[in-house]
Amino acid sequence: MSAGSFVLQASLEPETASLGWVIVVLTAVSLTALIAIGWYSAKKNIGNDTADFFSASKSLGFVVIALSVFASVFSGSSFIGHPAETYRSGAAFLVFPQFMIAGLIGALIIAPPLINLGRKWDYTSPIDYIEHRFDPRVAFLVLLLMIWGTFIQFIEQFIAMGYLGQVASGGILSYQAVTVVFAAVIFVYVALGGFRGTAIVAGVQGLLMLLSVCLLLGIIGQLSNGGFTTQVQSVWQTAPEKLTLPNASTMRGWYGLVILILFGVPTYIHIQQFYLSVKDTGDLQRTFRIQAPIFLFVALVLWVVGLVGAGVFPGLVESQSERVVPYLMGTYASTGGGTLFPSLISLGIIMSTLSTAGATVMVLSMAIAKDMYERFLNPAASDGRVINASRLSIAVFTAFAVVVAFTPGLTIWGWVQLKFEFLLQATPAFLFGLYLHRIKSDFVIAGIVVGCLTALGIYFVGNGEVYGINPGIIGFAVNSAVVVGGSYLTGETDETRQTREILRYNAVEYQDGSDESEVRYVLPGQKKSFWAGLGIVLTLIVPWYAPSSWNAQALFGLPIWTWVIFGALILEALLVVYGTIVWRKRPIEQTSAPVGVVRDSEADD
Repeated sequence: MSAGSFVLQASLEPETASLGWVIVVLTAVSLTALIAIGWYSAKKNIGNDTADFFSASKSLGFVVIALSVFASVFSGSSFIGHPAETYRSGAAFLVFPQFMIAGLIGALIIAPPLINLGRKWDYTSPIDYIEHRFDPRVAFLVLLLMIWGTFIQFIEQFIAMGYLGQVASGGILSYQAVTVVFAAVIFVYVALGGFRGTAIVAGVQGLLMLLSVCLLLGIIGQLSNGGFTTQVQSVWQTAPEKLTLPNASTMRGWYGLVILILFGVPTYIHIQQFYLSVKDTGDLQRTFRIQAPIFLFVALVLWVVGLVGAGVFPGLVESQSERVVPYLMGTYASTGGGTLFPSLISLGIIMSTLSTAGATVMVLSMAIAKDMYERFLNPAASDGRVINASRLSIAVFTAFAVVVAFTPGLTIWGWVQLKFEFLLQATPAFLFGLYLHRIKSDFVIAGIVVGCLTALGIYFVGNGEVYGINPGIIGFAVNSAVVVGGSYLTGETDETRQTREILRYNAVEYQDGSDESEVRYVLPGQKKSFWAGLGIVLTLIVPWYAPSSWNAQALFGLPIWTWVIFGALILEALLVVYGTIVWRKRPIEQTSAPVGVVRDSEADD
């Protein structure tokens, strides 16, 4: 039976199918290509100094950056876990594409001033900004929080690698063998190619991931006997609660997740490092314009996959729902579709896991070697010694990840939840520190400590959430109040006067490092219309305002309220594009204003 002519029979049970040597060969070829990229980077004398090894000398183009960030944000857990969560939660998991795009909005606030200051003051890493803007105490605390979030994400990917590789190969490769192979590949291409090699590899992986998503969409289209509407009708019959309006507690959690990712993802040190390595403002603007439709498309496809799975395989228990994507691929292969498409999809999932692991271990090694070893232990260390320390750190982190992955029973699910909760406590140093010169080091430290203690206290008293709100968000709110309130109540100091001089350049781009080449911009975070748009989007994305009559079926059998949320999703993606439009050169008549100062007329629309 051809792949284009078969249909799914209702009597078939969910099953997985071994992809055998097809996936093994495809993966081997792909991994060899990744190693070749690392080798090529080394042969081109990349990595002779720390600026090139850790930030590619700020020379990466917008296509590489856009695909690299996409590949790093959408990890293996996105391709496997988020459709599974959609299966369990139903239409309410539209929060997934929303918080993915929210991460781009947060990056639009933080990345533009960071790269401008990075070019003016020659920052190689985000911690260079923190120490220059504040003091070493703040740099140390922020570094610890950023290492925490990145390290947990790195460990997640290794555990996922072993599982995915073993399942995809149909047992030809053992869990442990897969883990060791991937560890070796990561070490070689990251240690050889540095950040440039890592970014190029991540860009290639991003392309493979996009191919996989398109193929996955094609597979579920063929499995949806009678079309998507038929599968939605099946959900209405077997689990109507998955399509009706969520309750108030779920909606509060919905808001919590969006806000958590809105400010959490832009604080990932590897995401900031990607943006910090871009060539210029024009390329960064184009990066966001490419990312907005990619993030929206991929996240929506994965949501559709989960909803179709709920219609094709109703009644799966929680442990089975985690395999809804393998079940769909297995059913496709076992009913005449063949193993080539499922193998390519599996390859994309493996690459998504590998891309995140490669990017995270690269910046983890930078954080240890440059931001901790050189900054706090051996300031006189040569570039060669720092790079070697970085490579040693890569080896240590990778070896430790293998040890953890060998014992997958040591679950880190609880720690995964804590990842963003504490990473978020580093955000005020960027969110406020990049724009407001009055923010002071003492209050940033106090905010971090109070925010972390608040989140920890909520966990220790046994409450995972307070009225559906994440402990990390509550800690972030308290943290922000301490930082902003304390800083402004104490007035101007020598520190704020020095900081005013640093932040004069947060909206100024230097093409070649000289004052003669400066171009002054209005940033998205300086536009009232951008913040008003964000307020409108945040108001609309959660259907708290929807009447019960919106549970009625509309196009494709989906309830009316989901279509309203689709509209809000499109507005959210358009807000990213709008942010790149208002992020423009300052009018000529205003260039005589002091650098970094935004006139009221320019802050308004």
